[in-house]
Amino acid sequence: MVKKQLIWTCDSLLDEDARKVYQENKRECSGNAKHEVTNEEWAEEVYLWLDDERTNLTKEVNGVIIAFADLGLWYGRRQGYKIIGKNIADILRSTHDAEWFGDTYNIRGVEYHHDGTNYILYRVAKDMETAQRITEKIYSGEIDEVQFRKMTRSLHPYVAEIYGWKTRCRKCVLSNGTA
Repeated sequence: MVKKQLIWTCDSLLDEDARKVYQENKRECSGNAKHEVTNEEWAEEVYLWLDDERTNLTKEVNGVIIAFADLGLWYGRRQGYKIIGKNIADILRSTHDAEWFGDTYNIRGVEYHHDGTNYILYRVAKDMETAQRITEKIYSGEIDEVQFRKMTRSLHPYVAEIYGWKTRCRKCVLSNGTA
């Protein structure tokens, strides 16, 4: 069974226990025992946690991060991609409700929107030239996720190093030469 190592989720907006703890802290800090946390205030707090995770993940990789996506669109499922760059924090960008996590081998994201759900796999290409060749193959439908994984290396070891997660990756070498 694959263990899900959560980085961040918008589901925290629905966590009533966390919201109650936050409200009690606000009441205690403000001295106002009747303070009620608004939905807007709670959303702002949860999205500050996302900013914290971006700060945690502000680290460059040795290579170029590519997002390979299985997109849920109103006219069906399609493949997509995006060249992210070198900074891990840049994967934590979405205009939809989202979550990001490690699955012991890879870093993945899920975005929820009115047309469906997008499933995203983040991996590292050797350099920009290689990333562009890979994305051309994704665009033309020449490769699927399995082939994409074979042409790239896992982002998981970089994130695992930051959060202290154990990694199962066999050939994981970071920019400093460590695994």
